[in-house]
Parts: sequence; C-alpha cells; structure tokens
Amino acid sequence: MRCDLQNPNEPIDPGTSQFVSAASLRARLDWFNKLRWGAAAGVFAVVLIAGVGLKAPIEVRGLLLTGGVLLLLNTAYFLRSRRFKAVDIAIELRLVKVQMVGDLVTLTVLLNLSGGVENPLLFLYVIHVIIASLLFKGREIFQIAWLAIFLFTAEVFGEYFNLLPHHHLPIAGEMAHELPFILMTLGSFWLVILFCAFVGALIMRHNRAIKDELVVHQSVLMAEDRAKTDFFRFVTHEIKSPVNTAQSGVETALDLGGESLAPSVRDVLERAVSRLKQATKIVQDLADLTRGGVLKEENLSQVDFNDLVTATVDAQRDLAARSGIEIRLLLANPPIMLTTVRNMVETVVANLVNNAIRYSREAGRVSVRVVDTGKRVRLIVEDEGIGIEENEQGLIFDEFYRSTAAREASNLGTGLGLPIVRKFVEELGGTIEVDSRVGHGAVFTVTLPRKSRKRRR
Repeated sequence: MRCDLQNPNEPIDPGTSQFVSAASLRARLDWFNKLRWGAAAGVFAVVLIAGVGLKAPIEVRGLLLTGGVLLLLNTAYFLRSRRFKAVDIAIELRLVKVQMVGDLVTLTVLLNLSGGVENPLLFLYVIHVIIASLLFKGREIFQIAWLAIFLFTAEVFGEYFNLLPHHHLPIAGEMAHELPFILMTLGSFWLVILFCAFVGALIMRHNRAIKDELVVHQSVLMAEDRAKTDFFRFVTHEIKSPVNTAQSGVETALDLGGESLAPSVRDVLERAVSRLKQATKIVQDLADLTRGGVLKEENLSQVDFNDLVTATVDAQRDLAARSGIEIRLLLANPPIMLTTVRNMVETVVANLVNNAIRYSREAGRVSVRVVDTGKRVRLIVEDEGIGIEENEQGLIFDEFYRSTAAREASNLGTGLGLPIVRKFVEELGGTIEVDSRVGHGAVFTVTLPRKSRKRRR
C-alpha cells in the first residue's frame, strides 16, 4: 500500500477574489494564447479555402492583414510570458484586460470584413464574456460585456448608415439589410451577452464566497496547528531537564545502594529508570517532531549512505541479539554518496530498524537493503513480525497512533517514531511506502534523492 504523505500547509492567498495566483493566471494566459494561435490559423484557412481556392468574393487582403496583426500581437504576448516571470497578479490581470480589448477589436474588424450582421459568427463575443466571468469580478465582467455590445452595435450601424464599408456574404438574403432584422439581431445579441455576463458573475460570486470561507477555515486550522507545535516545543523544553535529573538521581541511588538494597526496592527503582528512559524517548521524539527549518543549504553535507546505514544498523544489533533476531544487511555496490542532512537520515534509518526489531517475532530476521535506482536511493526495511492491518496502514504515520497489533505486543511505544520518519522523509524530498499483512511482517520502503532540497508546495 502506498501512503499519500504529502500534507502541504501552503495558505490560500486571500489577497484577491480570484481563484488564481500570478503564476496560475499566467498559465491561463498561456492557454488564451493557444486559442489565439488557433483563431489566426482559422482566419488564414478561410482565406485560402474560400478566397483563393473557391474564388469567393471575400476581402482577402483585409482578412490577411487582420490575421497578421493578430499573430504579431500574440507573438508579443508569448515572448513576454517566456521572458518575464509572473510575480504580481494585478499586473497580470491588467494584461488580461488589454488582451481582451485587443481581441474584441480584432473580432469586430474581422466581422466587418466578412458580412457584419450577416455573419453567424457574431456570437463569438460570448466566448470572451464567459472567459471574463472566470477571471474578473462582477463590474469588470459587465465592462467586457458592454464593450462587446458597443463594438458590434457600432459596426452594424456604421455599415447601415454607410459610415463603414459593407462586405456582403453571397449566402445572405436581402432581409439582412432591413432595419427590423438588424434591430432584432442586435436585440438578441444584447440579450445573450448580458445574460451570459449576469449568470457568469452570479456563479463566480458564489464560488468566490466558498473560497473566502475556505480561506478563513484554513487560517484557523493553521493557527491551531502552530499552537500545537508551540505547545510541544514548550513541553519538550520544560520537561527534558527534570526528567533527566530524576533519571540520574534514581540511577545514582541504584549504584550507591548496590547489593544492600532490598530486592523489592531495587525492582521499584529499576522500573522507575525504565519508565524515565521511556519519558526521555518521548521528549526526544517530540523535539524531533516539532523541529523545523533544518533543511538549509548550510546543513547539507556529503554522506556515504552505505556507511551511515551500516553504523546505524550496528548500533541496533545488541537489541536484536537479546531477542535472537538476525539482521541481514545488503548494501549498494558501488557506495552511494548523498548530499543531505546526516542526522535526519540517521533518525529515519534508526526508527525503521528499531521498529522492525521490536515488532519481529523471536528468532526472526530483519532485512535492511540499500538499492541504487540512479537519481535516487532506496532503503528497504523488512521484518517477519506482527504486521499491520490494511485499514491501519494509512494511520500509522499519524502522531501518537499505534496499530492494534503494536499495542498488544508492547506498551512502550510512543506513536511518534513513524510520524517523525514521515516528516523527515518529506522534508528531504523523498517518499515512503508500507506493505504489510497481519502475521507476515511489514516492508517499509524509503526513496530519497541524491541531493535533498525543500519540496515545492
């Protein structure tokens, strides 16, 4: 089972009512550019097929000139997008408006050259209004709608009153030149454009209200998460010293008392030391879990992964020997060099190997393998232990969670080891997977990059 461990905490930007950042708006502009390439190609195709191939009486020169202007403008937009990084959403929005105005003017010129009110493609204006409703707020949507209405109405009446040349479509009837037909067409055009603007604004207003609510909820959740982390840090700082002092005091009492201590007293003191060691481990786990900002360039170093894994495994061999567990270590050949944070990788390896030993059956085997996959390295830790229920495999990386089988096997776990592994693996830019069946052990697979860097959110 592959566990989805990515848990981004990147806040939604509340600084704009749009659903976009500057970068994502730029991506939409790039998509807009692709539509414009298609439109220009369509204009040239019509000219070639109808004007050149079929010798239809269309304004070839004017259409080619307008298509050429559209290509030049789109090339300028394209080059700007490639050369300048998107950093300011306000600038990007202004550019969208400039492009939309240019497109509406170009569309009006193309319609004038191809029949005006006679051309059924006049409703291409609707596409711009729909796009505007996706990108802008209410007033701005209607500004685009009214601009479309003004441009097309001016074109139609300019032709009707002979202020603009009219290029008749052969397929159009004489009725297209009558004032009642023109008024009816313009009325329908106005109705469709304004209706699309109204519906688009209404839908997007509702969606933006949902988005704003999500921003508020996310801000509350992030504040609560920061409060929890701050609390853990405070607890680890305040408890570490008295726990260490108490452990040192009890161990000193055991040493000073020696054989003169009554068996019952020695048993109590030894159990106290065991519990204090467990408390120390919990404190250290909490400190690891709340540690942040470690993955910086100055903390990276060259690490021989084979040597690191060998040393970490060797430190666990005494624990394994007490239960008769054999540790089989298989290293990569040749050795693998990583650029990473050494103590984070050591913690990941140590926790996985320690878990494999603690939850293996007596006289079992733990296998630790290092595999070179090219750009990444893979650590595989396999045991022959109690295993994990399938429905719990996605929960074992949650803080303080211990599987049912783990609780039955031992009461000494903190439920923080695997969350720490997950946190460190993610920070190092890696992934972790678990595959297990109850009673048949578990296999944990960690994949790390050869050079660690902060994962992009």
